[in-house]
Amino acid sequence: MPRERRTGGGIDRLPSGRYRVRIVTPDGRRLSLGTYPTKRAAEAAYAQSVADQANGKPATPSAVTTPTLGDYASSWVDTRLTKRGEALRPRVKDLYLMQLRLHIVPTFGNSRLARITTARVRDWNARLRGPDGPGASTAAKCYRLLRSILTTAVEDGLITANPCTIKGAGIEPADERPIPTVDQVHDLVGLLPERMRCVALLAAFIGLRRGEILGLRRGDIDLDRCEIAILRQRQIDRHGAHLVGPPKSDAGRRVLAIPAALVADLGNHLDVFAQPGDDGYVFTGQKGGPLAPHVWQDAWHKARTEVGIPEIHLHDLRHLAGTLAASTGASTKEVMYRLGHSTHQAALRYQHATRSRDRAIADAMDRLLLGPKGDPPVAR
Repeated sequence: MPRERRTGGGIDRLPSGRYRVRIVTPDGRRLSLGTYPTKRAAEAAYAQSVADQANGKPATPSAVTTPTLGDYASSWVDTRLTKRGEALRPRVKDLYLMQLRLHIVPTFGNSRLARITTARVRDWNARLRGPDGPGASTAAKCYRLLRSILTTAVEDGLITANPCTIKGAGIEPADERPIPTVDQVHDLVGLLPERMRCVALLAAFIGLRRGEILGLRRGDIDLDRCEIAILRQRQIDRHGAHLVGPPKSDAGRRVLAIPAALVADLGNHLDVFAQPGDDGYVFTGQKGGPLAPHVWQDAWHKARTEVGIPEIHLHDLRHLAGTLAASTGASTKEVMYRLGHSTHQAALRYQHATRSRDRAIADAMDRLLLGPKGDPPVAR
């Protein structure tokens, strides 16, 4: 139902079926008075607010009539836009809905927005981080989602302040991931089915994400120029549908130089396994269709178990690519470009790994310089 435009505000119907009343205050602010189950109730609330303002009584949203978190969050996910003004991607939308269903709605779903307090949010966050909760990483993600939803509620005039004000609650712990060696990558590649070997090579030695690898088309790879263009990603949603879209961020769209050592492997793969034509997918399954993530994952799990590194994820190979790039002396901006990062923080971890290795080199040099007894060298 389109919003009914009125001189002092309006009434509109939300996706939940409830009716929201908004007014314009004497100082020009748009203020929501909450939602109502029927249009008649909304009309009565609107009329009362007009009368109250005429009598000099300030209009304020009612804690009783603000929508529940469950109703409001559902509408929020449906209408949320990215920073680029685009609708949420299906995978992101699915992630938000899962976080709401599993960790947010069970606690706050039936609560009116105006009755969600900082104390309640703090207790909820502590439970998520506790021994019986999903852990600190999931807690931080869910806290950021709840904070974003309630920020929009403030913008809509449904609540006057966001109760998500807990310092550090939205910060995820930066767990150190294991980084495989170059030799381990070659061992893994040797155990993968031939049609999947270049997946690991592109992750480990160029730094592509899984979705970027699965989204590659034949026309994206120019072996004569030794270049590969990252223009899209391909993923699978929870219903099994293929989702093809732009890379994760604007920084993800890039053209990268291919190390000469990979050219022969990529050329052979294109000749044997890729679909025909410039639009043909580079990575395919046994029946010739686009390679499914679960098929890759099964082969990857088997290979890493046989090598003896079952904890290694494909994304850890990407970390190897970042570390190798940093070890060549690449600047932070150069590492950011190669890996498609939009923030310095993500790229700096590879400089950190390189500095750690540099410290080990210096320590080894100390052992050579000091001699077996630990004596410093004699100046000549």
